[in-house]
Amino acid sequence: HEQNPVGATKPIDRGITGSILSEPSGYNDNKVSQSQRWSPELDELPGFVTISYLAWPIWDFAECKSIGVVEFRNKSNGSAVFNAADSQFARIIALQLGHAAVHYMQQELIAGHTEAINQAYEKNFEQGETIDVPSMNENMTKTQLVVKNYRGAFTLSKQPSLFTARRTSVAVCDRAWDYDVFLKSDEELLMHAIDIFDERGLFSRFSIPMSTFVNFINEIKNGYDSNAPYHNSYHAFDVMHVCYLLMTKCRADEYLESFNVVSILVAALAHDLGHDGYNNAFHQSTSSDLAVTYNGISILENYSAAFLFRILRKQENNIFARLNTEEMTKMRTRLIDMILDTDAKNHFMLMTRFKHGLEMKKLSRGLLSSMILHVSDVSNPARPGKIARKWAYAVQTEFFRQGDKEKELGIAQSPFMDREFENLPRMQVAFIDAVVHPVLRLLADFLPLVGDHCIKPLQLNRAFWHNMLQRGTLTTNDIRSFLDAQTQEDSFIAPSTASNVLDGDHDSGMSEVSLGENPIPGIPKDATQDNAPDVRRASIISLKHEGKKELDPELGIRFDEKQPHTRRMSIQGTIKSSRRAFQILHAGMKKLLESPGFQALTFFATIYALFAFDLNLALGNKDADVAIDYVTLVVFVVFVVELVLSLACAAGYIRFFFWLDAVATISLYFDIGFFLQASSDLGAANELALAKAGRAAKAGARAGRLVNILRLIRLVKIFKFAKWTLGRVTRKRQQDEVVDELEHDLHHNMSVLGRRMTESITKKVIIAVVLMLIMFSVTDVDYTPDARQLQLDSIAEFPNSTILRDSFFESHDNIIAFSGVGYDFVDQERLDVLREVDILDLVSESDGSVHASFDLYEDTVTQAWYSLLMTTFVSLLLGTMGLLFSKDAYQMVIHPIEKMKSTVQQLSENPLLHLEKIKDRDISQSNETDMLEQAITKMAALLQVGFGSAGAEVISKNLSVMGELNPMIPGVRVNAIFGFCDIRDFTFATEGLQQDVMIFVNKIAEITHRHVVQSGGHPNKNIGDAFLVVWKLKSGKNTNSSGDLQKELFDSSLMCMQRVINDIRQAGNLASFLKDDSIMSSAWASSLANYNVAMGVGLHKGWAIEGAIGSKVKIDASYLSPHVNLASRLETATKKYRVPLLMSESFFGGLSGSIQSTCRRCDRVSFKGSTDPMVIYHQDLEPLPSLQSPPQNHAELLEITSWDEKTETSYRGLIKDVQSKLQSDNELVQREVYDALFNSYLDKDWKRCKIFCHLWLQRFPGDDIVHCLVEQLQQHNFECPETWPGFHALTKE
Repeated sequence: HEQNPVGATKPIDRGITGSILSEPSGYNDNKVSQSQRWSPELDELPGFVTISYLAWPIWDFAECKSIGVVEFRNKSNGSAVFNAADSQFARIIALQLGHAAVHYMQQELIAGHTEAINQAYEKNFEQGETIDVPSMNENMTKTQLVVKNYRGAFTLSKQPSLFTARRTSVAVCDRAWDYDVFLKSDEELLMHAIDIFDERGLFSRFSIPMSTFVNFINEIKNGYDSNAPYHNSYHAFDVMHVCYLLMTKCRADEYLESFNVVSILVAALAHDLGHDGYNNAFHQSTSSDLAVTYNGISILENYSAAFLFRILRKQENNIFARLNTEEMTKMRTRLIDMILDTDAKNHFMLMTRFKHGLEMKKLSRGLLSSMILHVSDVSNPARPGKIARKWAYAVQTEFFRQGDKEKELGIAQSPFMDREFENLPRMQVAFIDAVVHPVLRLLADFLPLVGDHCIKPLQLNRAFWHNMLQRGTLTTNDIRSFLDAQTQEDSFIAPSTASNVLDGDHDSGMSEVSLGENPIPGIPKDATQDNAPDVRRASIISLKHEGKKELDPELGIRFDEKQPHTRRMSIQGTIKSSRRAFQILHAGMKKLLESPGFQALTFFATIYALFAFDLNLALGNKDADVAIDYVTLVVFVVFVVELVLSLACAAGYIRFFFWLDAVATISLYFDIGFFLQASSDLGAANELALAKAGRAAKAGARAGRLVNILRLIRLVKIFKFAKWTLGRVTRKRQQDEVVDELEHDLHHNMSVLGRRMTESITKKVIIAVVLMLIMFSVTDVDYTPDARQLQLDSIAEFPNSTILRDSFFESHDNIIAFSGVGYDFVDQERLDVLREVDILDLVSESDGSVHASFDLYEDTVTQAWYSLLMTTFVSLLLGTMGLLFSKDAYQMVIHPIEKMKSTVQQLSENPLLHLEKIKDRDISQSNETDMLEQAITKMAALLQVGFGSAGAEVISKNLSVMGELNPMIPGVRVNAIFGFCDIRDFTFATEGLQQDVMIFVNKIAEITHRHVVQSGGHPNKNIGDAFLVVWKLKSGKNTNSSGDLQKELFDSSLMCMQRVINDIRQAGNLASFLKDDSIMSSAWASSLANYNVAMGVGLHKGWAIEGAIGSKVKIDASYLSPHVNLASRLETATKKYRVPLLMSESFFGGLSGSIQSTCRRCDRVSFKGSTDPMVIYHQDLEPLPSLQSPPQNHAELLEITSWDEKTETSYRGLIKDVQSKLQSDNELVQREVYDALFNSYLDKDWKRCKIFCHLWLQRFPGDDIVHCLVEQLQQHNFECPETWPGFHALTKE
């Protein structure tokens, strides 16, 4: 029917397409006209007779509904029957069309709602809410954190904490992806939630009473419908658990504050509250009360959010009771946003917002929170195999429950909800391909560890369901029977492993299972060999694509990419293409020139050119000359190629080495016999040919020696190759060995001075040797007359004298030919085997009538060996002299200067760089460069010590630019953690130690600075008894902080100062700092022996201006900011509260949840110079029960906090409850009492606070924080003044 296409328009929900639209699978009928579904009026095309009919529904898997039907009529290949392969093909087409339609709708959504997307993307973007998305190479490793400060980089090694875990239920971190909520009781799930909140430090951070939290969890649990097979309380706890894993195992908490963490966990628990097991589409189609109430918009999600706040409205359930109005408004907005984002209809919008944020390199913490919750909500297929299957069974049960209800109500059944067409594998594969895998891949772009923890198990589970689909095992019962059969079969083979990989009681995570000898049942052995997880495949037939593919935007089907049509290129395009071609050609030529193969070829060619001619004379014969000439021609071509490549690629080559290489190349011309023969008629060439043939004795000797000198110029090539080879060997050795980084840079980046001096020495050595050889050759001329020539002239003068002729033959036994004066002689046999170079021809000089030829073979061999020896000697001389001169100059002058220059350059780039200490040498062995090098290194070290990190910019600017000194560099604003440390009772120590006080202070400074540097910080000011230390924070471009909250740096700084305090306590008393010869009265000695060293520390996070303070006469590099002063005032407040360390609210907020849980609030105060009150915190290094050392006034404090009988009657229930909690062994319960104590203080209920203090001091008499609080409240007789603003003003500190 291709020649006569037909078409028609019909309602999709009527006729046979209407029946197929509601089915989960396709329809194949080879006699469709006889089917009851067929309606000729609606289904038949005009002018067409349908016999066989194949159709398949097109699904939108995100919305879980059918959006169309693809149909095929009358198979056209001669067969009237559509077979199984045709059905599979139709299904693939329907699947691809579904994906294409969803993609098209998503693009339309983006195109038509750009403003809405931008508004949604910007939602909850507040100051401090922005995350700067890091690049891949900025992701931190698990074992260490590299903190890149403004200058320099430090490695923070994971160090053990100074305090021990104090939780009784512990092990929450060990509950990983295989945590199965189905196997847990209600009490275990409650404890699991408590452990997560406690481990994240949320109880103390938000002052959540344990009883309130338990009430809240119970209300949440009761809010779920226990009859719902899937959307029940188990699902809520499971989603909360996955959120916790994404934050910890996948390191999402590096970007989340405590506010975000608690909102995610609460939203996870409440996101399906009140869910009755029927989806939004069902409520919409049945016009339920919920659908009417919420206008059909995110019906169940809106209901769950409203349900949550109805629970929180009750005081006994309100875990956010301590939040102020502004914070509660923000929390409410955040929770509603996250819960609504779990609606399946918002899936693509959420992904679009998140992808947009990644592309813009900006995310909000609220958007990341929504993404974490949504991923956790759909993460069931990414769990270990057994758990994933349990959730799949539960989902299908709930689907069938809704399908039965839809059938009962007579409405169209939703996809996958008709139990008569059960196909669990297909449902799971479609859900994974359309929803789970794309959203996990998107999250993995931001959190790479998601790939290992989630995507790998997801691929295994997809392989399992795909295998079930291929087997035809489609129902839950069949799948379970198959797994049971596999379990029984494997029990005979490997009973020890069967229970670990099947649906037994101990199913391990599939991501950790080996697919070797005993693969997971139902998964092919090569399931993990799929290296292209992003390729979306059909459920039954894998779509394999070869070569480049192109996605049709309308159909969503990939086709082979067509070659572009040839187009006429513009002139500009031609020029650009030519330039590109030239660049490629130039790069290829340079690569060839520098390749080891070509360098080796030129080396052996040079060896041949130097020695082959003489070796041929010494050892060869006349027959070998032709072969030698051809090989010499090849070498000549190699030299010419090298000359051309060097001219094209080597910068500065034409200045010197070009001329030497050109002369060496030209000299080869005269070694090629047939070239000389062809040019024998030319004068200059003829002279050289005569010299080579020995026809003119004097001129020949001189020219012959000149040719030998020209050959020796080829030694330059050997010298160049030796330098190239030495460089490669040196680099290889440096790669194999651990070498100093500075030395490595020097070897690979020679300075301008070093390069010029080395080249100059090389040139001068070469010129000197060549000139010396030329002068020796020119001046070394033998002026002694040749006897053979004289005798030959005498014979010509007296032609009739036989005596002269006979005497001539008797004197020379190497005569091989003679003619003249009527006598001819030829030794043809010897003449035939001799080469031209072995024959000397002489003629009489008077008239040329007499001619004689001599055999010079032995002389030629001797001369050849002499020439070989000379060539070898000159080679060694040239190489040795060049290398020795260069080596001495490099070691004594160039290298020290280069190292000094490199030191200065690196300091200009990184003023905090650690310099290698130069070994001190004996004065008699050192030279000026050694002294200068040591002086520069010491001065650099002094600069670092004197200026510190705050002066890095001063050092960098003045070393990197030429000109006069300018220490007054503008300051730079930085975000940092400031620590201020002060030695207790320093005045007493100074008076007692006198001159030894410097030893005391420096030892304390050494302890402090060592720990600070190890933790990634910078020591700054030393003010006698006080030290300012700084940890710089990475800063974003437009925000006060980068995406990474750098919690590990906050934790490390706190642990650092705790170690400093601990080490100083162990340093001993002041008497231990005295020198042995110190003279002191016994009274002072006794006082110092009883005085233990202590230090107070204040920690605060804020901004400061970093730079130089002073003038050109004297500067100090430091930090100016009210935040620095706040750190100092926090340290001063430690004396008032009698604790060694206090931290501000901003610093406490940067700590990780596990560290926050070890901290307690001390007070709410305002400091001098600041009007904003803040809560100050202290960290307990030891468990609370260790606070048992009562002060001297303990009895007085208990007396002050006692109460009368009236109070006893009024607060009897509270007193009993507090006493019961304080007697508990659970520290979390004990801390709840302290939180209630502090909250009553802030709530101005000081009478209630008085009771808490009394009971607390009875249980923990050594708690100095409560002692201080009691003393403060006692000043007002435990009656809160009406004018009290809710904080204490520390104006003196």
